[in-house]
Parts: sequence; structure tokens; C-alpha cells
Amino acid sequence: MTVFRTWLPEQPLPSAHRAVALGVFDGLHIGHRAVISAACGVLDHSGDTPFLSACVLSLSGVPKTGDRLTDPAERPDLCETLGVDEWIDLPFAAVRDLSPAAFVTEILHEKLHARAVCCGYNYRFGKGGAGDVDTLRRLCEPLGIAVTVAPSAARDGQTISATAVRAALQNGDMRTAARLLGRPYAVMQPVTRGNRIGRTLGFPTVNQVFPEGAAVPRFGVYASLTVIGQRQYAAVTNVGVHPTVGGCARPQAETWIADFDGDLYDRTLRVELIDFLRPEQQFPSIEELKAQIEQDKQAALARLAGEDTADSRAVLFDFDDTLQDRFAAFYGVATEMLTRHFPTLDPDEIARRAEYMLAENNGGYVNYDTYFENLLARWEWQGVTDAAQLRQEYSRCFPRHTALFDDTADTLRELRRRGYRLGIITNGSRLLQNRKLDLAKLRPLLDVVVVSDDEGVRKPHAEIFRRAAARLCVSPRQCVFVGDHPVNDIAGAVAAGMRPVYINAAARPDAAVDAPRIHTPAEILDLLK
Repeated sequence: MTVFRTWLPEQPLPSAHRAVALGVFDGLHIGHRAVISAACGVLDHSGDTPFLSACVLSLSGVPKTGDRLTDPAERPDLCETLGVDEWIDLPFAAVRDLSPAAFVTEILHEKLHARAVCCGYNYRFGKGGAGDVDTLRRLCEPLGIAVTVAPSAARDGQTISATAVRAALQNGDMRTAARLLGRPYAVMQPVTRGNRIGRTLGFPTVNQVFPEGAAVPRFGVYASLTVIGQRQYAAVTNVGVHPTVGGCARPQAETWIADFDGDLYDRTLRVELIDFLRPEQQFPSIEELKAQIEQDKQAALARLAGEDTADSRAVLFDFDDTLQDRFAAFYGVATEMLTRHFPTLDPDEIARRAEYMLAENNGGYVNYDTYFENLLARWEWQGVTDAAQLRQEYSRCFPRHTALFDDTADTLRELRRRGYRLGIITNGSRLLQNRKLDLAKLRPLLDVVVVSDDEGVRKPHAEIFRRAAARLCVSPRQCVFVGDHPVNDIAGAVAAGMRPVYINAAARPDAAVDAPRIHTPAEILDLLK
């Protein structure tokens, strides 16, 4: 992905036909993801490439939008997982005096060569916010720019917005913040050299200063998690100004990391705040502070570990062949690609070739470089020069064909109604898997999503299962894991201490596994009674 920092309209951009996501995109919460996803994978019927370049045009420095929810440096990386090709940071001051018509003509049409734009239902633009989505449609139509408006997104009846996320942070309600964001709220700043008081108290910590303009969670102590190398560590984080030991000029996150001893100075560390423990307070003496720190440490570790009981509190799922029909999805993408590149073939031949592609795909368990090289050698794909191009097209198209099983969404809603925490643990490409979950509109139903390429750890390694459990503040023994693969899912869940359930929703030959068996997602409801 190409990032243009502080782009000004007089500066040139690469020549490309673009699908442009419009907004401020502070927080990149679930609602923002829907807008951005709509700009990714848009077909270009007039260009040399199959797709419009997916572009995020993010306005920065907009007044009265509130403190920043994510660091500007982190936003492009989050967008890359959605399939974005370009991130353009446009200072609000550079366009604040443009009328709605001038913004559409001069910026979207003449500078960005937009063929499509996507925005939220409440999008405003132009001087004084004079333009709305109806204005955008009216101005774009004569220029041949298609307009897509994403509806409002909700979670448990609550509208998802940056304002709602800020309110959750101010209340220390990290679970709600994570549900609205679609990921745990994290402090992602360089580790600075503090006064080393924690080390003298026997609790060495890392310090991260919240930058000016950043949203700061409620001052207090949190159970937290951080990943260093290939391992996720339990931690306890104090957010505040250190009132007992003299205070500090800017709010800081001070984190003690369990079972870790090493130098993290100047490294940018991601510390996820999982659950609020207590407010920040000033203590009469250093000894009382030290005693409270020990209590906080034990409380954080206990909260992250959950209760060590066999009572089921969370249900976690694999995704492909568990909640969605990968065969139907792959057949759909194969048909789309064949129809585009072989326009003269009759429908029967398209179907025959799609069946061949499906069979050779082996349920996704293939070397995709070799797979697409073989397809290119077998048939002469119109407009395709190499296998990498074919694979990129497949990656862009596949998420649109995600085929949830008929009972998937209703099953998740019923599990939520019963009080279970829900999540997905899946192997695969961060782009493919994250985009599939967004387009399938599953993310608002989930409490945690763990994708192997995001984590750097793959199933069946027990670590990836344990990460999901810790983010839910439950013990692995309190987790039921539903999956279709005997090794990646069933053996991996058992190694992590979870209760496995084997699902054969894709009507394959049953695997020999020592686990309860179901054939549809909905059957988990009876199994949990």
C-alpha cells in the first residue's frame, strides 16, 4: 500500500482510476471498516486492470471531532488488511473553503480520477459542511462517479461511532470499546525512559506517553496484554500521571509485563487494555503504593486467566467450512473470474472449468503460487500476463463471495442472547480473512477476532487459542472451540485446554476425532444446553 502523508491538492498523484472512501476515519471502528470495504474490489470496466485502485481519502485536522482514537501512523496498516491500495492524508485546511461542487470537481474528479466514492450515511463535506450524501450523489452523477453510502452500523442496539468509542474509553469500559472498534483498544507508542521508580519498587515497567491530541482512557489500572516476538504476555497497566511519586507532565501508560525481562526502550510496543480494575489514586506512602501494585498484579493476572472452571463462558469458531461454505464461495469466485476472462465461452464450459478449479483447489489446502501458475498454463486467460496478477484478482474477488451457512448469523445471535462471549480464530491471509468477516457483517456479532497472519502464529499452535481466551478474560477451560480440521482445530484446541467440537457442515467424509460432532452451526445450541 502507498501512503501519502499530508497530501496537498497541488501535488501530483499516480495516474489511476480510483474508488475513494471518504471520511475522517478516526478509530477505524466497525462502521468505518464498512465504508472502506465498499471501496475495495470495485470493478473497473474501462481500465487496463480489473479493479479500481482502492483509496482512502482521510481528512486530518478537522475541528470538533474529538481526541484521536488511533495514532495516525497505525491507520494505514489497519486499512491494508481491508485491501486498500492508497492512503491519502488530506489536511482539512487545504479544502475547508471549497464548496461541495468544487470539492467533487477539483478533488475527486480532477485530482483523484475517482470512478466511485463510498461514504457513511451521515457524511458531510464542503465549506461549512453544506453537502450531504444527496448532494454527493447529485454532483457525482454527471461526472460518471458511482456513489455508495454505507448504512449506520450497530452493536447490541448501540450505534457504532467514534463518539461512542470515546465515551467507552472515558468510562474505562474497554470491553465495549473493543466491541465497537472490532479489536481491543491499544496504546501503540514508543517506550520512553522514565524515572525508573517501578524498578526500585521491584516492579520494572515500560512507559509510553500519550501524545498531544490523543484520546486517553479513564485514569486507572487495567488488565492488559502485549505481544513481544512470538508470545503474548499478560500485563498490568496504569494510565495516569503518577500522583504518588511526583506526577508527570503528560498522561502515560506504565505497564508491568509478567514473565518478561528485557530491554524495550525506544521500541514501539502495542499494549492492549483489556479490562478496568480500579481508578488511579494517590497513596500516603511508597510502601502502601508497593503493596497496592502487588495486589494489582495479582488481580490483572486473575482477570486475564478467567475462572479455572469447566463452565462454558465463551464459544469460539473456525471460519471457513465452519461458519461459511468455502466450496460455494470458491465456486462463485471461479465463475466470476472465468466469465470475465473468457467472455466467449458458453455457460456449460464456464461451469465445467469452475468445477475443475474447485477440485484442484482442494478446499484451500494448496500452494497458491503453484495453483495459479498451473491455471495460467492450462488456459490462456485474456488480459492476464502472469500468475501473480491472477492471484491478486482472486484475493480481491473472493471476499465478495463469502457464503455464510444459513444458520450462522442466527446461531451467533442466540449464543450472544444466552450470554456467551464469541470469537473466531482462523488461519489465513490477513487481507482475505479480515475482509471476508467485514463483508459478511459478522464482526458486530463477535467479541474477538484472531487471524493468524495478524498474530504471527498459526493453528494448531496452542498460543493462538490462548491469545483469544485472554482477550475475552476467560480460561481456556471455559472455551468451547468449534472447527472442522482434525489437527488445526481439534488438536490445537485440546492442546490449549479448550473443549473441542467437530463440525462437518461441508459434507466431507467424517474425520476420526475424539470430540462431539455436529453438522450445522445451529447444533451447537443443543450441545450447550
